[in-house]
Amino acid sequence: MSLRINLLFLLFSILFNFKAFAQDPELSKIYMEQADQVYAEAKDAIEIAKDIYIQAAEADTMNVRANYMTGVLYLETVNRDYSTKYFERVKRLDPKYRFNIDYLLGRGYQYGLEFETALKYFNAYKNRLMANKSYRGSDKTSVYDVNDRIEECQNAKEIIGMPSSYTIENVGDDVNSTWPDYAPVLNEDETVMIFTSRRQEGNTNENVDKDNFYFEDIYISKRKGVTWSKSINIGQNINTPYHDSNLFLSSDGKTLYIYSDEGNGDIFYSTENANEEWSKPKPLEGRINSQGFAEQSIWVSEDDEFMMFASNRPGGYGGFDIYGCYKEDGQWKRPFNMGPEINTKQDEDGPYMAKDGLTVYFSSKGHKGFGGFDVFTTKYDTKSEKWGKPENLGYPVNTVDDEVYFHPTSDGERGYLASVREEGLGFTDIYMVKHVGDLGITARDRIAMLRKTDNQFVTDEELATKKLIDSVLSISAYQVYFEVNSTDIIERHEPKLNDMAKFIKAHNNLGIQISAFASSDGNPRYNYELSNKRAQSVLEYFIEQGIESDRMAARGFGVLTGGVEDKSRKAEVKILDLSKFDQ
Repeated sequence: MSLRINLLFLLFSILFNFKAFAQDPELSKIYMEQADQVYAEAKDAIEIAKDIYIQAAEADTMNVRANYMTGVLYLETVNRDYSTKYFERVKRLDPKYRFNIDYLLGRGYQYGLEFETALKYFNAYKNRLMANKSYRGSDKTSVYDVNDRIEECQNAKEIIGMPSSYTIENVGDDVNSTWPDYAPVLNEDETVMIFTSRRQEGNTNENVDKDNFYFEDIYISKRKGVTWSKSINIGQNINTPYHDSNLFLSSDGKTLYIYSDEGNGDIFYSTENANEEWSKPKPLEGRINSQGFAEQSIWVSEDDEFMMFASNRPGGYGGFDIYGCYKEDGQWKRPFNMGPEINTKQDEDGPYMAKDGLTVYFSSKGHKGFGGFDVFTTKYDTKSEKWGKPENLGYPVNTVDDEVYFHPTSDGERGYLASVREEGLGFTDIYMVKHVGDLGITARDRIAMLRKTDNQFVTDEELATKKLIDSVLSISAYQVYFEVNSTDIIERHEPKLNDMAKFIKAHNNLGIQISAFASSDGNPRYNYELSNKRAQSVLEYFIEQGIESDRMAARGFGVLTGGVEDKSRKAEVKILDLSKFDQ
């Protein structure tokens, strides 16, 4: 019987035989022996090893090494913030067990969006480094790394406190599985989605790779109305028994660009015929694929005359840079670097140009972000002939984990990307990002437009009248409360929200600000996500009442500090005078 089959039997026996019992150090030792064997003989089977280490740590909470290994493997997989529970035990039981234990704790809290606590541990570790400059142990993390983490946390505190124009939701189990699903690409009308998955169902190879996940295959789903069909394998013309992953789908859905391991990483493409059959992939012509270096993402214009791609070829600003390339006389010419406004000394990937031909979305490790890959946007200034300063899309689009290969829709109102989230089905899932308007950007333009139309407009003088002020104040800070873990608006709040909607529609210069919160029941990452969903729920209610999204701003703030539990689960709705907004 193979090692991997043994591992599966071992995992099932642990999951079904483990129960909440009193502390049992001897049982913990047995689990540790099993986990160590799995990790030593099949180190890439990290999820199975982690599950066994968890059982060892829970069977004996005083087992320092069991807690340490559980924390380490959490940091290397999903739900990385869960590591703090086990690293806290290690620090309490033996503060000197590992030289960098404070750094590891900082990482766990950073992934959990608890940036102040993370900074406390990072600074404690930095002080320890300064006091032990001659230390050379293998458990030492460099001062450069900890300085990077401190900068990331400081950036994240600023970014997460800024209003976001986006919400995010899982596209559902017709597309996603309990296995890693990622790299979604779509045609222009959003009726076809192609993505990469390491699932068992429909996989070309019935065996798993060395990391105990199935090999990458490319899958396809088609949308009918508002529902995605059950995703299926795209077929053996494209998929092989080994790793296959998609990069980009043309706007008409007929040309699929694919990553190939050939040449250390090259771009291939396949075309679909009238019978919906895909051709065998072949390498992209011209100078796009380099000798001995990798090309790992691509975007191609609708007219097939311009492309962008990411490569680690020599001559760039850092690791992977984004390059552009024009076609002349039917041939792709020499690629050029997109420049230092976009590229940094670190990695950039996943470029995508919006329909306007001026706005580019891309992922970067080097620009101001949460850490790892964040999604940014930049716009080309035709007067200066330079790219503008990249802007972080903010939370909840970006997190401390990697967000890469963001695919916006042609109208700019939605986008798709893959990410690890609290409510996910398993590992990496595919999500839809919705643009919900941004008062800070649209307010002045909107007021200028209203003053030129016949729409009813309330002047500053009218707003100053006592009657209108009293009307606005009476409904300008309404509290919408929610049940535990719920985002559904309770029926008793609907009459007041309806009154607010009527008032807003009657006065075109007014807008709505929605600030949502959660109680402290869940972990911080979950609470941020829950509060954002509550804000989105109230926003969508107002949209259903006929309020335009660009008159509203909505975001979640996580836990309401100092709030009473049942009064903390709320969204606060305020009315704003857009004519005075952001002056």
